Amino acid sequence: GIFGREMYNLDQAEPRNFLSFLVEPLTPGGFGTDLGWTNTYRQVLQAETILGAVEKVGNYTAAQKEGVRGFTKTFEALALMEQLRVRDTFGIVLEVDPTATKLGDFVTKDAGYTRAAALLDEARTHLNAAGTSFAFALTSGFTGFNTPVTFLRVNRALKARLEIDRGRWQDALTALSESFIAATPATAATLATGVYHTFSTASGDATNPMFDASPRALVAHPSFLADAQRRADNTPDLRTAKVAISTITLTSQGVSSNQRLNLVASNAASYPLIRNEELLLMRAEANANLGNRAAAIGDLNVVRTVAGGLAPLDANFAGNLIDELLYNRRYSLFGEYGNRWVDMRRYGRLAQLPKFAPTHRIYPIVPLPADECNQRSPQPKGCTQVSGI
Repeated sequence: GIFGREMYNLDQAEPRNFLSFLVEPLTPGGFGTDLGWTNTYRQVLQAETILGAVEKVGNYTAAQKEGVRGFTKTFEALALMEQLRVRDTFGIVLEVDPTATKLGDFVTKDAGYTRAAALLDEARTHLNAAGTSFAFALTSGFTGFNTPVTFLRVNRALKARLEIDRGRWQDALTALSESFIAATPATAATLATGVYHTFSTASGDATNPMFDASPRALVAHPSFLADAQRRADNTPDLRTAKVAISTITLTSQGVSSNQRLNLVASNAASYPLIRNEELLLMRAEANANLGNRAAAIGDLNVVRTVAGGLAPLDANFAGNLIDELLYNRRYSLFGEYGNRWVDMRRYGRLAQLPKFAPTHRIYPIVPLPADECNQRSPQPKGCTQVSGI
């Protein structure tokens, strides 16, 4: 969110949250450059451990073991995808083996996506052989998608996200056709259908970090409200409700905003992992890039009218579809998975992101954590300073 200039963390107790991500060059040893690297590879290691052990579980049927494999490989792929978004052309590591005498090699961005895609496709095969139920319980965030058959649609939705990220438009459409995408009925509930992260205040659970009602630290960039399109009655796009005007203005390092995040109602509220609104926007993007304007406009209009309360685009809309797409992705997916940053990078538009001051920097990529650099010779290409633009 900070890299895409959607929001800022102006926590006065930890000024590096904005100094490191707004002003100073990013360095391998710098604050915050882990950005999920450690947790990603904990997940990958856990996944590989589960996959290596599942065959030995004596009281599982063959179908139940396939369910474990399908679910596990889906989330292993997602972990890799998240790091590919952050490291981009610096690449990632695929092999995690604590018993190995040598660290896993870095592979290119393309090789990383190829491996993540293969895991998702292998998971599809497993899920198709997994019977009617999983042998394990899932949280309420998986309601509607908690059986092998229904979870397979989530797997295909994530495959579509991967194909969009690497610009394989036809492959994205194929995956979307097997996902839970739905344009009708055109309701807010339909757009919200999906899988969610769950949070709680119970002992040992995590609370939702996007909840900051005061606000104490988290504010939106004022351009989110300022750039919104207007409805017929001249009120702004309904999606601007994701930000609310606060009586408190936070200021630091030239950044000033009184617009707090209004994404969740409490610190125990769920948060989307992937939902139908994103799927419709992915289908619109794929069709726009393939020259299928009518199909792209149709999906954009569902999102515009239902989520934004905006007038539909004319069927003969002659404007720039990518501009319209990026606008709707910005407002529909605000605060979700760094989509704004990734979208603007994908279309070579990072320089269009707003800056509060000329000294602020927009970073296209994040270097590797220092520990990955210090243990390798020669060092990977991601062991370098990123100055930004």
